[in-house]
Amino acid sequence: MSWKNHTEKLKVGKGHIRAGLLLGLILAAAFEGRGQDASFSQFYANPLYMNPAMAGVEGPAKVYLGYRNQWPGATDPYSTYHASYEQYLDPLQGGVGIHIINDRLGGGIFNTLSLDAIYSYHLQVTSRLTVTGGFQASVGQRNLNPNGLVLPDELAGVPLVTLQGYSKIFPDFAVGLGGFYKNFYGGFAVHHLLQPYTSPSADPNTKLSRKYTAHLGAMIPIYEKRLGREVLQLSPNIVFQQQDIYQQLNYGLEVLYRCIIGGIWFRQDLVFSYGTVIFSAGYGNEQFRFRYSYDAKLSPPDLHIPSMGAHEISLVIIFENLYKSTKRRAIKCPKI
Repeated sequence: MSWKNHTEKLKVGKGHIRAGLLLGLILAAAFEGRGQDASFSQFYANPLYMNPAMAGVEGPAKVYLGYRNQWPGATDPYSTYHASYEQYLDPLQGGVGIHIINDRLGGGIFNTLSLDAIYSYHLQVTSRLTVTGGFQASVGQRNLNPNGLVLPDELAGVPLVTLQGYSKIFPDFAVGLGGFYKNFYGGFAVHHLLQPYTSPSADPNTKLSRKYTAHLGAMIPIYEKRLGREVLQLSPNIVFQQQDIYQQLNYGLEVLYRCIIGGIWFRQDLVFSYGTVIFSAGYGNEQFRFRYSYDAKLSPPDLHIPSMGAHEISLVIIFENLYKSTKRRAIKCPKI
């Protein structure tokens, strides 16, 4: 065999691998096991996505912008963009929020878009205890556009599989509860209450499975006795999520020293028994917070994905009260 022929064979082989991998990811997302929601490492950077009961707990108006790039070494990585706005309103005795998220797989071949409207009622039980209840109504769109997708059998010159594109718009709903006591906080949320169909097919496997989330955390201030002021803040957290057969446990600690944020998390898959280590760092003050995190080892060793890992960034901007009559709520909520 000539070197040229050998090289061409290698190119085709690599093409098979890339196309097969991409096709497998798309088919898994589109047709198998009632697909999962996008998963993030920075849970409390955008708490509206985790639990609608968290809307407005910081009081003033808050804007969030976030981006996640999963498997960055792949030809077309799995990218997620999302943004939110939230604010506490006295006339409503609670917080309102709006959230938008866009999931893109395979450079947009498989795409999911969702727009969420959220209201959370805040009940001040005592001076130290606040209970919140949230409701979320959403409109989602999921589409598959196979144009430009080269399948493995097409590389071999014998097309055997034909993918049909589609676009599906569906309603969606979620509810949540939250509790804030002294320096502790926690909550529980259920997403996709009605388990909507996400494709034109009436196949039960195309339903969006309910997602259950339970979270608990604390903000522990460390004081310097001589100066009588806070010098450090520790924030341990634990988050459990289940969707269909998938179960995920996240636990870790973040530290705020002056304006510097640093932390380490562990994500444990309770079904397939593999884990992820998450490192985070950032900067934060009363008006501005920026954080970057990196996920290592996102899959078992026997799953050959081009580059394990994920990059995630978030930006939070806190605005002063838009109305002078609006009272700032004294809720101890996660801010790092």
